[in-house]
Amino acid sequence: MPQPTLTSCFVLAAILAFPTNAPWDKPADQWSAGDMNKILEDSPWAPSKVTIETKYTQRYTDPLTGLVNTSGINTQNSNPVPGVEISRGSTPAYYVKWMSAKTMRLALEKIHRMRLNVAGGAQPPLKVEDSPDYVVAIEGDEPIRILRNAKEDLHDTVFIELDNGFTLDLASVQFLDGADSDPIRTEFHFPRQIEGKPIIDPDSERVIFHCRATAKKEMPAAKT
Repeated sequence: MPQPTLTSCFVLAAILAFPTNAPWDKPADQWSAGDMNKILEDSPWAPSKVTIETKYTQRYTDPLTGLVNTSGINTQNSNPVPGVEISRGSTPAYYVKWMSAKTMRLALEKIHRMRLNVAGGAQPPLKVEDSPDYVVAIEGDEPIRILRNAKEDLHDTVFIELDNGFTLDLASVQFLDGADSDPIRTEFHFPRQIEGKPIIDPDSERVIFHCRATAKKEMPAAKT
């Protein structure tokens, strides 16, 4: 049976010009729950979603013409051709986020504080340190399952395409699905600097994140 595949190719808008009068224009201490939700789900740092291919098909090769079709007639003399159909409208969508951005991490930190601070006591000012890496995250436990058990070497199929035509290779992958992980996500880490210089030009118009993985799954034993 064909295996579920996770495919992503989208533009990260984290380095583009931002719209004005947006929640991230305000100090983090003034963000409301709605502001944080917009930052985490509909902002320049969370611009797109990916879907997982899940609909399997069974086709057959016509022994006379050699053409592949879906007809089940005379299947004894036909070679089965398994396949998978992609349907973005019927499969779950998962957020893909530029997690190394300070704005994203400030929003996550404030949400965590709000959940823990039930009594509403005073809190120190929000602050996060610079991330040592560029980090792109895909949320959800199903992407973790596929990516953790991928048939491919993710170092060969995950990369960032830069605006100047060069590519940025994957440095490491982290699967955050423990009890303290919120949200559950897969983080792809890329080097931020080479020889002390930033790899991504701050004046770039866009960068594109590429990700492809096919889950490993044992084929059921054929009945005799």
